[in-house]
Amino acid sequence: MMRRTAIIMTALSASACNGIFGMNDLKFHDDAGTDGDTDTDTDTDADTDTDIDTDTDSDTDTDSDTDTDTDTDTDVDGGTGTDTDSDTDDGCTAGGNWYDPATSLCWQNPPSTGTHTWVEAVTYCNGLSLGSHDDWQLPLIQELISLLRGCVNGVATGDLSTSECGVTDPDCLGSTCGAGCVWCDDLGGPDSDPDGCYWDPALAGDCTWDWSSSSYADNPSSAWYVYFYAGSASTTGKTDSGRARCVRGGP
Repeated sequence: MMRRTAIIMTALSASACNGIFGMNDLKFHDDAGTDGDTDTDTDTDADTDTDIDTDTDSDTDTDSDTDTDTDTDTDVDGGTGTDTDSDTDDGCTAGGNWYDPATSLCWQNPPSTGTHTWVEAVTYCNGLSLGSHDDWQLPLIQELISLLRGCVNGVATGDLSTSECGVTDPDCLGSTCGAGCVWCDDLGGPDSDPDGCYWDPALAGDCTWDWSSSSYADNPSSAWYVYFYAGSASTTGKTDSGRARCVRGGP
């Protein structure tokens, strides 16, 4: 009876296990590690992307702009200090004299130290050698008048205004020619040394009267002179004693 019971139990146990799991649900472990799965992964997907940057950008600056400026501005100043301007004093001031740019005349400065008769004054200037020049002469009346400053028709202007005396050599040497050479107040001129002389302050010498080389047409024994003390021009006898201020050059 016990044996039969055991067989029945065994059969029930097998049947129960079969009902719960099923035969297909059983896994059999291969002790040798060969489960029989021969599925081989043949995926040979290889990255053959050979993307190569073939950009041959050869952008080259071919700007051939060349500065061909041949500016040859050269300072050729030799630094010799030589004035090549045609309006020069012709070496006048080199001798210590005075150059008047208004008339281009070169004046002896200072004048003669002594006094002379008219003939003596002419002789003195003709024989003068000064500043490497020997072409000096006693001035014409219009040249001597050109030295007057600050007296116009008898009025002292207080500046360097030139005289309007009408006497000229050789055109007008008579008494009527000196109508505009009216005396101004004594020593009212622009120079301060000597005080009040009617000439440019650059001139030196005593403020007195100077001979011209121009004879008086109404009386050839007289000659014209300029009186810088009063800014006028007049005539006097050639035997009187006056001063000589020599000149060279001319307009």
